Amino acid sequence: MSETILKIENLSKQYRLGTVGTGTISHDLNRWWHKVRGKEDPFLKIGDVNDRATKGTSDYVWALKDINFEVNKGEVLGIIGKNGAGKSTLLKILSKVTGPTTGSIKSRGRIASLLQEEKTFI
Repeated sequence: MSETILKIENLSKQYRLGTVGTGTISHDLNRWWHKVRGKEDPFLKIGDVNDRATKGTSDYVWALKDINFEVNKGEVLGIIGKNGAGKSTLLKILSKVTGPTTGSIKSRGRIASLLQEEKTFI
């Protein structure tokens, strides 16, 4: 009989999108001035779709939605997927860096995640 050491039920994580500050007052004022004049934001916008050619319509984006799985004692878990699939979000929730919007996590023992961000320099 196998012992469940990790059980994820209906796990979801939602983020609210918004304007990210540019880091300088002059850039923030420039952004505000463009907005007042009805022009497009000259700085990076965060959208809710991966297709950068279209703008999202919602102020919210689901990073994870209704994830269910369990890991039994002695099993190994690997998380793979495309960019934007929610791998890092899942690891952050499992290691309690951030909390889920909905769902539950039941675990026995310790959980640690190793997140590596690749940077490409040209």
